[in-house]
Amino acid sequence: MDKATESLLRDLEASPTDLKKLVVSAVWRHCTAIAIESEAITRWERDDPTRWASVQEWLLANGITITVLRSRSAPQTPRSAPPPQPQAGAQG
Repeated sequence: MDKATESLLRDLEASPTDLKKLVVSAVWRHCTAIAIESEAITRWERDDPTRWASVQEWLLANGITITVLRSRSAPQTPRSAPPPQPQAGAQG
């Protein structure tokens, strides 16, 4: 492992995020590309923007392509109208 990676991993020890897991995974898998959920990126940008920027730089410097996965909400299915309720006092 090179010094830049070791330094980054030491810095990520203090992060309140799971960024260290991302870097460790990329190192052990020898990744050339990594897919990241957009929600995770939003969380990292909010919780530890400086370290997320460092991880991005490290990924790109190591030739690892970042693909951002956008979540899609489930298609809305039309709900059928509820059956009519009998009115009070109605004769059947």
